[in-house]
Amino acid sequence: MRALGDAADLRRTSLRIGVQTGLLVVGCLLVVGALLFAVYERAADAAADRLLRDATAHIDSPREAPPGVQVAVVTPSGRSVSPAMPDGFPDERQLAATTRDGRVRQDDVVLGGDQYTVRTAKVGDRVTQAVLDRHEGEEERGRILTALLVAGAVGVLLAALVAAWMARRAVRPMADTIAMQRRFVADASHELRTPLTLLSTRAQLLARKVHHEPGSSGQLVADLDGVLADTKVLTEILDDLLVAADTRTIPKETVDLAQLAEQCVAAARASADQEGVALVLSPSSTTALVEGSPTSLRRAVTALVDNAVGHAESEVRLTVGQVGHEVVLTVSDDGPGVPVDEAPRLFARFTSSRAERPVTQARRHYGLGLALVADVAAAHDGQVSAGDRQDGSRGARFTLTLPARGTRSRHVRHPR
Repeated sequence: MRALGDAADLRRTSLRIGVQTGLLVVGCLLVVGALLFAVYERAADAAADRLLRDATAHIDSPREAPPGVQVAVVTPSGRSVSPAMPDGFPDERQLAATTRDGRVRQDDVVLGGDQYTVRTAKVGDRVTQAVLDRHEGEEERGRILTALLVAGAVGVLLAALVAAWMARRAVRPMADTIAMQRRFVADASHELRTPLTLLSTRAQLLARKVHHEPGSSGQLVADLDGVLADTKVLTEILDDLLVAADTRTIPKETVDLAQLAEQCVAAARASADQEGVALVLSPSSTTALVEGSPTSLRRAVTALVDNAVGHAESEVRLTVGQVGHEVVLTVSDDGPGVPVDEAPRLFARFTSSRAERPVTQARRHYGLGLALVADVAAAHDGQVSAGDRQDGSRGARFTLTLPARGTRSRHVRHPR
């Protein structure tokens, strides 16, 4: 199923790039074709004007007229006209006017559905009128325009095919990488489920034994119950990773973000106590219902809490509530805050975040927690941001904003 999904994505991407490239080629060809046609038009008009100018300046007899040009020559001794002169020509009014005042006249005339250019000029005592039939020129323009359109269509088709082929070759390594990533996540998650199941089973047996053991410590019972709850959360996280490796979308669920935050705080309290950090969840006066994957959202909130505990001096405070059409969860700490130059890259993978406070137990940070939060927020049509606390006190403030229930799409999209 995943292979089919990757192949379909590859085909769609290749087709999209091919179409976009074809449209780009169309635009380029239109611009180039328009420029070429404009240059041809100007050249053709200049050639016709030069032909008529030479005909009226140097021709003494219709026999000397160049092809395509018919002339009428009027001298004191008489008049001579080309045998193939079109009906309606010569233009007697222009001949008489030029004979009278000697001015050169040139007009475009439409006669019988055909277009002609007529030039009348006087040289000495000779008046010559040249008539150029523009029909052949118009046909030539039509042939050139047709050739440009055919060449453009063929060029667009070839460009689209070549672009799609090249895009397919260029995108295939990315598709292979994504498929490899999905396989790794799926295989790793599947392999981890077996030891985690064994751990959960042993914890359940131990908890059952302790529960029935007379005089068992209440703290020990509570700690074992916490271990069972944590193994359940880990199992859900592995299931969520397996789901994320699937190309299909996952139906959403209604999640109470306030209740989920309370569960995350309870799970992280033991770790925070070891660090000497107090976890405080401010009660919410409004609903905080969102729609999405409970496991993914739990991972995101846990990552924010873990990040805050790793940087706080003494306290981490969570608030959850609905503001307009959005549910907002904030996690604030009293640590060193967020440097301005680090804020833009804080949610990138393998990025070293703000300096951590010294801790008694060494714990390496890989720069993945906040990147995970950003991915989960994007998959739920939300966003996450970081900055200093707004109350003026020292520390950082992370804000996770998600659409409230009923204001987003029907499925959760896992980031690819």
